[in-house]
Amino acid sequence: MKRKQTINVDYQDMIQQAKSMFNLSQDEINEILVEMKKFDTKATGYVGKHEVDDVLRDLKLLDNEKLIAKFNEELKIMNVKFLDFKQVCDLYCKLKQYQQQINEEETITQEYIDAFCALGGQLDKSGFVLKSTIIETIQKEFELNFELDSILGDFHGTQLDFDEFCQLFENAGDDGKSFITSVSLSKRNQNDFVVRYKDFEKWEKLAN
Repeated sequence: MKRKQTINVDYQDMIQQAKSMFNLSQDEINEILVEMKKFDTKATGYVGKHEVDDVLRDLKLLDNEKLIAKFNEELKIMNVKFLDFKQVCDLYCKLKQYQQQINEEETITQEYIDAFCALGGQLDKSGFVLKSTIIETIQKEFELNFELDSILGDFHGTQLDFDEFCQLFENAGDDGKSFITSVSLSKRNQNDFVVRYKDFEKWEKLAN
């Protein structure tokens, strides 16, 4: 005799549909189901829009103001009073993706702050970095071979504040981003540019 399934029949269909619609692991599906059932005590397959925030908060997806704002925006677009399992999964995926985007942006921002400080700026993003320092660091400390014009472009000033510094290297493409990452990592490892870039590259490969 088969053991009776613990998953409600109404949910079973939605679970199968959610698996085909969203890139979620089985563990994530189970976690969403557990949290949703806490509020769907009558096994209707739905939770109210005023309860879904508790579901997602318990899933650690509403732990900062940016995520909360994104959640409210998506809920407003949905324009529903009740959400079924698939809709909750959809919200979960959108918030998870947005959280990853925030994390990536924070990592990039920290790299720029590290590089700005290493080249003469301040941790609070005040101060300036001299154009001559950038050129010297590229040519002598990291021994990078790409063209300086690919980074400096049309910039004709002698110093850059934090916003100008970020914009300059954002516009420089892969060369600029490579330089920022290299300076940032050296700063974090307190190398003070003693290690040449070619040696640092070897260290990075070993670390990975």
